[in-house]
Amino acid sequence: NCATDKDALIECLAAGDFSGLVASFLLWATQSASAKRIFLFGFDTPKKLWTVVYEAGITSVCWGISYLFIRRGLNPNTRQNFLHKFWKDAVYGSLAGFNAAFLKAVLKNLISEDEALQALEGRQLKIFSWMSALMADE
Repeated sequence: NCATDKDALIECLAAGDFSGLVASFLLWATQSASAKRIFLFGFDTPKKLWTVVYEAGITSVCWGISYLFIRRGLNPNTRQNFLHKFWKDAVYGSLAGFNAAFLKAVLKNLISEDEALQALEGRQLKIFSWMSALMADE
């Protein structure tokens, strides 16, 4: 095993085996506090991360079922063979719903509300100044 100690790692590297080096690097990277925050997408604990994954999964399943049975199944124009025709739409929409719910939670962890409001405030002022400049030219 190349990752047991320094001597074993040097022997493996001399033999051309880089797996121990990669394993040692990954082990080292996962032990630092900043790497844990990155690997956990900004969440404090793995349990909080899995809670968000679970909630995003439930959101996506609910969206897919609602889409199939309410949007397509109850619509008289699309009712015939709706499961066979629209299951792919439901799957892709569910994936998009999962992505949206998960990324929303991740971005809320990584970007503070004050930073987001400050960025939006600056952009809105720029947009208003551009619009007033455009209106002034007319």
